[in-house]
Amino acid sequence: MIEQEPIQVFTELNNKDPLRIGVGKAETFKINEISEPNISSANYFDRQINVTGIGELTLPPDRFSITIKCKSCKDNVQDAKNSITRRVDYIVQALKNSSLKPEDYRIFQHTSHLDGMATVDSEVEAHFTDIGKCQNVSNLLAEKLGPSVSITLPHCYHSRGSLDKLRKQTGMLAIHNARQKALEMARVLHHSVGSALQVHELESQETQGTARDAEDESDLSTSIQQKIADATVVLKSKVSVCFQLATAKPKNN
Repeated sequence: MIEQEPIQVFTELNNKDPLRIGVGKAETFKINEISEPNISSANYFDRQINVTGIGELTLPPDRFSITIKCKSCKDNVQDAKNSITRRVDYIVQALKNSSLKPEDYRIFQHTSHLDGMATVDSEVEAHFTDIGKCQNVSNLLAEKLGPSVSITLPHCYHSRGSLDKLRKQTGMLAIHNARQKALEMARVLHHSVGSALQVHELESQETQGTARDAEDESDLSTSIQQKIADATVVLKSKVSVCFQLATAKPKNN
C-alpha cells in the first residue's frame, strides 16, 4: 500500500482581514464573513436595472427639383438662340421671384442642325426647399409659356447631412425612452435611477418609401404625393441600457 502524506490544514485569524483557510501549500482560499442580506446596506453600484428603449423618427424629403425644357427650330442659329433666350429669361425671372438664388438653378444649352434647320435645346434645373413654391412655379410656367416648354414632376430628395442628423436623433430618442421606462419601473420598487453604466444598440433599421403593389408600380403617372411618400425615410433604433439604482430618499414633510 502506498503511504499518503498527511494533509496539513492551517488557519490564520486577523481582525482586519477575513478568515483565511489553506489546504496544503498549493492553494489558498479567501472566505468572507457571511451575514444576513440587507437591501438598505447594499452597495450603490450593486443595484442595477437593464431596460430596452426604442426610438423611431420619420423624415420626409426636404428638397425638390424640377427640369424645365424648351426647344427652338429656326432657319439659322441666331434666330433659334434669340427665341430660346426670351423663354429662359422668363423662366429665370420666375425662379428669382420665388426666392431662388443663382446657386439654386443651372442652365444647360445644346445647339444642333437637322435637315437644314438650326435647333437649340435648353434645360433649366431648379432646386427648391418648399414643395409649394415648386408647384407654383411649375404651374405658372406651364400657363404662361404653354406647349413651348415641358416641365418634369418634382424629384424629391434629402439635403446633405439631414439623414445623418436624424440617425443621431433616433439613437438619442431610444436612450431617452429607455430611461423613462427605467424611471417608471424604479418608482414601483421605491428606487431612484442614477447614471447609465452601459449602452448597447441592439438594432438599427432604415426604410424608405411605402410598399406598393404591382398595379401601382406599373402606373407611370406617379402623383406628386406618391413621389413624396416614396422618398420619405423611417429610422428605428433599439437600445439596451444599464442604469444604476439607489434607494429613494424619503421626502421630508
